[in-house]
Order: sequence, then C-alpha cells, then structure tokens
Amino acid sequence: MRRISALLAMMVLGGCSHLVLLHDPLSAPEHTDLGVAYETAGQDALARREYHKALALAPHLAQPRINLGNLAAKGGRWKEAEKHYRRALVDAPADPDARNNLAYVLVRSHRRLDEAETLALAAVATGGARDSVYRSTLAEVRAARRGPP
Repeated sequence: MRRISALLAMMVLGGCSHLVLLHDPLSAPEHTDLGVAYETAGQDALARREYHKALALAPHLAQPRINLGNLAAKGGRWKEAEKHYRRALVDAPADPDARNNLAYVLVRSHRRLDEAETLALAAVATGGARDSVYRSTLAEVRAARRGPP
C-alpha cells in the first residue's frame, strides 16, 4: 500500500492526472486455453507466453506444464520437454498425458526405456479418449526395448 501511495504522489506531483492499474481478468485455466488456441494457430511463442502466465497464477497446475513440454518436444528439445513433463507429474502424479508424453520423450532420447515402459503402461491403464495414443506410445517403447530387427 505504501508503494501505491508513493506512486500516486509522484504521479500527481509530476503532473500526471491518470493512473491505470492493470488487472489480468483471465484465470490460469483460461490462459492455458488461450495458449492452446495460439498453439493451434501456429503461434508457439504466444502460446508459450500464455502457459507461463497460467503458471504464474497457479504454479501447481499440470496442464500448462504439459503444454510447455509439448512445445519443447515439437522442437526436438527433449531435455526441456522431459523437465516439463516430470514437473507436471509432481503436481499431478496420475496424469496420463504427462506419463505418456514423458514415455515418448524417453524413447526419442533413447534413454531409460524401462521407466518409459512403466509410464506408458500406466497411461494405457487409464484408458479414456486417448487410449489409442497411449497404446501407440507403449508399442514404440516396446519396439525400442527390443532393439533393431
């Protein structure tokens, strides 16, 4: 409050007659949804900005972290993607998308294939609308574990 009073005093003494206080009217899920809209339109930088805004409002929200991981994976930045998915799993340990996507990143990174299989199996166990995606990831993990033909 003291800072606002000092700011007001400076503005009045400095001849400024208008003060605009900005308030973000969007909630964290709304910023996430806006990020998805930007991402769908191919505006990845704007999407990234919205996901970070969502996390600033709700640091333990898993979805914007998953979405940041998706952006990183899309760019082939596997370590960055892994970091985002692992953090999403801290906040939402049972999230099937985070599990599946982390498994996918581990396969693409050719690392920790045993962990990737465990994650993919857990995602498949949840079923749901993305069951075929989860099963596809599991098949990729198992093929990678078997090695080249």
